[in-house]
Amino acid sequence: MPECKLRSPSHPCSTVLRSAFLLATFANLFAQTDPSVIASQASKAMQEERFAKAAELYGQLAASYPGEPSLQANLGMALHLSGQDTAAVLPLRSAASAMPSSFPAHFFLGASYSRLGDFAEAVEPLRQAVRLNPAHPFARALLGDALEAVGEYSEASDAWVRLRQQDGTNPFPYAGLVRCYEQLASEAIAGLQERDPESEHMLRLLAYTRLTAKQFPSALYLFREAMARGPRRRSDHEALAALYEQAGRRDWAQVERTRAASLPEADCSRSGSLECAFEAGQFDAIVPVSSNASSEEYYWAARAYAALSADAFHGLRRLPESADQLTLVADLLAAQSEFSEAAEAARAALAIRPQDGALERQMAELLYLARRIEEARPLLEKFRQSDTGDSRWAAMLGNLLAEAQDFENAIPLLESALEGPLPPLSARLDLGRSYLAVDEPAKAVEHLRAAASLDTDGSVHYQLSQAYQRTGMPDKAREALATYQALQARARQETQAAAALEITAP
Repeated sequence: MPECKLRSPSHPCSTVLRSAFLLATFANLFAQTDPSVIASQASKAMQEERFAKAAELYGQLAASYPGEPSLQANLGMALHLSGQDTAAVLPLRSAASAMPSSFPAHFFLGASYSRLGDFAEAVEPLRQAVRLNPAHPFARALLGDALEAVGEYSEASDAWVRLRQQDGTNPFPYAGLVRCYEQLASEAIAGLQERDPESEHMLRLLAYTRLTAKQFPSALYLFREAMARGPRRRSDHEALAALYEQAGRRDWAQVERTRAASLPEADCSRSGSLECAFEAGQFDAIVPVSSNASSEEYYWAARAYAALSADAFHGLRRLPESADQLTLVADLLAAQSEFSEAAEAARAALAIRPQDGALERQMAELLYLARRIEEARPLLEKFRQSDTGDSRWAAMLGNLLAEAQDFENAIPLLESALEGPLPPLSARLDLGRSYLAVDEPAKAVEHLRAAASLDTDGSVHYQLSQAYQRTGMPDKAREALATYQALQARARQETQAAAALEITAP
């Protein structure tokens, strides 16, 4: 979750601090000299952003006056702002309970829970903070993040919409909306899948999904199947025209446009037409859907959410370029497996913020995933040497060397990757293949067997069979070979089925 400081060039909580010090002049509450002096010192430390010192001083006061909720609030704020979120939770929770109208107590409690990754606990105090101060951008942003994290995508999208309305130049709500609408579209598709998996609506949704992924033959097949099971729609022929256009067949695209024009437009004189609402861009009239929605309602909801997601992404890309905007674009492109374009967005962000190590690391990984080897390799080498506790870099470099058949140099890198926390399973696969290539079958068996779940075409089991054979285990070799043959047969069937799908004339 991005911290508040990423959302503004100034300190994110500066506006809160200026307005939320509950004890700016604490001396009035105490007759004794010492507490008032400590309170003054604590207030000064907060104003000077010496938060650890302020937490220490407020801790002394809170220990002397445990029943004073405003002291608990100030202690919790100072602890949060000094990065001591675990310690901040207890005093902030106490303050929020005693002062239900205190925005700072609820805001900082939610912020501490969020930074600790406990989003389920963060949601309610952040909801209360937003109720108390609806115009506060960071409270609403943290609420959107927390709601996304717990799967409350509809409420999260509302938070992001409101934040976008407050500041149309902030890239974070656009990215949040892309993520939320994609999830809501997936939920609508799952609802339709459960209710009516063989319907024309389901086939049509799958067709649009394949069209978006540029899988033109299967999209064409699915559109035709959907049209065979239900009434012909202008939108189907328009979609086929777009398909043919993208596939480079403008002549066939024109045939489909002519067919679309020959069909009557949807009757929008009656109220409640979901198709008409969709064509008019009135998505709020389509979403959300109830749990007992009809197949048609699920279909149009999925289409509407997908359109809303695309609109939010286009809105994000139209914003003036900034490091944050470009980083979010890179994240979303990577989620769509558009790694090369994502790497370019990360590179542009790095040009704006050249000292940002996290951005440079993001670009390195994206270049690797895009298989832009010559650009990626020096960066992977750099971070392998600097980030000794991060096994990703050794795993990626080892993979590149193994693919180049430089097994002698790949093996030590891959072994070191396995020594790190949560090593990638792909590193074990690369290591098993490398050991087999240098004729160390006993070592190969261990790693190939561990990576067998990655096998999609039988190649891993074939190599495992070879490794078993060389280590004197013929029974296990035959078993692995049988699995290889079964996976190969399935792969051939899938290849033949895909080959049978062609982009044919209308």
